[in-house]
Amino acid sequence: MPLEAIAINSLDTPLIKKPARDNELSERLQALYDSDDGQPDGTTVLNLVEQGFKRGQCLYVGMFNDKPIAAVACFDDGQTNAKRLQYLTVHPENRKRAIDAKFIKLVYDAEVRKGVREFVPVDADIHRIMSEYELLRVKD
Repeated sequence: MPLEAIAINSLDTPLIKKPARDNELSERLQALYDSDDGQPDGTTVLNLVEQGFKRGQCLYVGMFNDKPIAAVACFDDGQTNAKRLQYLTVHPENRKRAIDAKFIKLVYDAEVRKGVREFVPVDADIHRIMSEYELLRVKD
């Protein structure tokens, strides 16, 4: 099964087909962020994301073999048509394997299909990926 980028607007979204316990998705996402020294701790990020959910924002979760292996928040600043991407994390076993770039491209494609024409990458890694692959602005 290939990597998928799925937009969610609730940490209760049933992405895992056969969860072993309640809140498994939330726990796995928190663990992903906790394992990433380049991001705030999982509790902080998920609290920010949940606040964003209340304003219609989403979190893209990278699913592979029924497990979340990547995540990035996709926020709307409410002032422009640009989407702000931040809090990118990838499972430790998948780092340095270009999963981050593939995942950002999947998120980019999904948002472009929704009509987004411009992106504001907040994190340095996201900016590097989007600049390298010319994904900051949709070419007309």
